[in-house]
Amino acid sequence: MTRSFLARDRSPSSYALEGVALTSGGTTATSVEPAYAWATDPDPGRVVALVSGGGAGHEPMHAGFVGRGGLDAAVPGEVFTSPHNGQLYAAGREVARAGGVLHVVKNYTGDRINFHIAAERLRAEGIEVEEVVVDDDLGSDDAEVGRRGTGATVVVEKVLGAAADTGADLTTLAALGRRVVERSRTLAVASGAHHAPGDGNPAFTLDDGELEYGVGIHGERAASTATDEGLDVLVERMAGALHEALPVGQDGVLVLVNGLGAVSNLELLHVAGLAHAALTDRGVRVRCVTAGTFVSALDMRGFSLTLTAAEEDWLQHWYAGHATTGLPRPVPLGEVTRREPDPGTGSAGSSPWLGALAERFAQLRPALDRLDQHAGDGDLGTNLAGGTAAAARAGVAGDLPADLRVLADAFLDSVGGSSGPLFGLVLRHAAAALAQDGDDPARALADGLRAGLDAVREAGGAEIGDRTLLDALGPASYDKDRPRRHLDAAAVSAALEGARRTSDLRARRGRASYLGDRALGRPDPGAVGLAALLLALHEAVTGAEDAALRADLDGLLREE
Repeated sequence: MTRSFLARDRSPSSYALEGVALTSGGTTATSVEPAYAWATDPDPGRVVALVSGGGAGHEPMHAGFVGRGGLDAAVPGEVFTSPHNGQLYAAGREVARAGGVLHVVKNYTGDRINFHIAAERLRAEGIEVEEVVVDDDLGSDDAEVGRRGTGATVVVEKVLGAAADTGADLTTLAALGRRVVERSRTLAVASGAHHAPGDGNPAFTLDDGELEYGVGIHGERAASTATDEGLDVLVERMAGALHEALPVGQDGVLVLVNGLGAVSNLELLHVAGLAHAALTDRGVRVRCVTAGTFVSALDMRGFSLTLTAAEEDWLQHWYAGHATTGLPRPVPLGEVTRREPDPGTGSAGSSPWLGALAERFAQLRPALDRLDQHAGDGDLGTNLAGGTAAAARAGVAGDLPADLRVLADAFLDSVGGSSGPLFGLVLRHAAAALAQDGDDPARALADGLRAGLDAVREAGGAEIGDRTLLDALGPASYDKDRPRRHLDAAAVSAALEGARRTSDLRARRGRASYLGDRALGRPDPGAVGLAALLLALHEAVTGAEDAALRADLDGLLREE
């Protein structure tokens, strides 16, 4: 069960309306009963009022689209429920202009019925009414009641809002809206259903590796369940299906990537980049890429992709500015500049030791990530695996000092957060010491580790006992107060034991310091990762795997 953050004393739609008004800067007003929102400062040149609406749970649509350059009024129903015709009628009367009212209606039975009745009531009072029905969902293309209205609603309301501000009449706006609908198609996928606000249960369940392909925005399942073959394959499939369904000409397409409620902006931007690549590979001219959450489905874990075949005569309305809180702010696609990194002079993967190190940390990644999830952001294993992999790609066949320099640079330049720079500092000093004293590498590494210990102290402000990587590096560098002469099995064993003892230490540095005693009982992931790296250096010097120390490391990782 998932608990929603919704107040229980009033309906979800009423608080949502109030929130929109509060964040609009005074440009949106609300009526409590019947419930609707309307624009307080519409463009004076507008002669036709735009009215839309739908169930709550899709925010920011529609109330977030109210304002100059957008809707004149938005009417919410309860969660996933169409608004009542009485609400729609009252909102229409509130904002009606001399040129009439244009309804923008998503193609759902309840919406169609209630908007139709409201239109009849308005016409009975002498107000001219037209409607644009949005039916863009390719996932319901074969449904007897027609395609559902989904993501293209954003495009339609954005274009119509800008066009209405130019003084366009009712007939012109209705024709324009229908034209945009005809030239728009949407597909949505989900890896998880939304959770019902009442009981917190998911609307449907999926097995690992499954996706609902062609899902709707009201919790209904798709016509088919697909296997997750990777985001690139998924977006290519979606973009291809949408492209084939549209009459795309020389004016190209608009791309709208929309989150369905529980997908991060980071993920949506990944989808945007892949969609652009998939379409350009097909020879399609992409005019604009917009990504964000505009039509949600509560907390559904999914996204939709909308393509609109552009036309030059209305494209300026898509780019026009507006004063709403929720509509996108699209900009024309400019020249995409992407600077690739210098490939360097090495042959990728030509250092055997770096290659083996990357394989080792790829194996350790899941356990280190799980350990880091208890006290940090869950990515230490991924960062260490990424750093070693970057070094393996850049390294050339050579000696250990050269390999360590490459490894240090990889951590300093390629791994973010605090782990990359700090591990890079330690490795940089180890590489420098090894370059000066190649005759006794174990002794040189011990000297370098002590220098690295001092460098980390200065950079991070931590001390031994603060529950950081220093709690493994310190014992590897010093036996009590005496400097260790070599990085040998005893030094690595001391590092592993130091990492183990962090289970009983209260963190005073790093993200774990925010958790207080909740981080106790598990070793610090940075200390464990550092001990694993020291073990790899020890094995590089001896030229052999140390089974006993590897077993100790595995036992430490099992403690997570």
